[in-house]
Amino acid sequence: MANKHKTGEAIYQKIANDMAEKIALGKYQEGDLLSGRSSLAAQYSVSPETIRRAAALLREWGIVNSETRNGIKIISKQKAIAITDRLNSVNELLQIKKNINDIISVQKKQQIMLEEQINILLSYIEKKSLASPIKPYEIKITDKCKFIGKKVAEVAFWQQTGVTVVGINRNNELNISPGPNAKFKTEDIFIFVGPEGSYDLVYKYLYE
Repeated sequence: MANKHKTGEAIYQKIANDMAEKIALGKYQEGDLLSGRSSLAAQYSVSPETIRRAAALLREWGIVNSETRNGIKIISKQKAIAITDRLNSVNELLQIKKNINDIISVQKKQQIMLEEQINILLSYIEKKSLASPIKPYEIKITDKCKFIGKKVAEVAFWQQTGVTVVGINRNNELNISPGPNAKFKTEDIFIFVGPEGSYDLVYKYLYE
């Protein structure tokens, strides 16, 4: 499971983690000797100095004792288990954090793409508005609106005005096709389409 460890670690840390994990899994027992520096260096394809630093870290964790001519003696499987559990927990948290950041990054990209498409749509509607009886309008929702906190469907907005809400700008974030469950909130800007004169009809319905 050594490949679970974060890539930002130094090589000797990864090797120490791998050794601790093997001891925790019972591949080595207390009292066993790990191979000498040269053998371990060949096994991990690193220098003997890297193995020395890995062994020093294992000693710091209380898993092995001082190095001898024959190798490195294992003195505590329990500490190896504790260290492995802690490292795996940290790595799981780091992976969760990475997953969250990846999701946020994807959402941001999607939001940018959505806004671009909305701008294209609104630009197209604006260009065609002179040749079409259907026009886009915007109306700001103030605290004087009769329907603050209520849903679009709840106040029969479409039935009463004959217009279609195509977007809501809330806190400078554009929500396209908000649907019948969208609520009226102060400072919202409702974007809707309808025939000429729709703005006055909507204004009267919301405020008079």
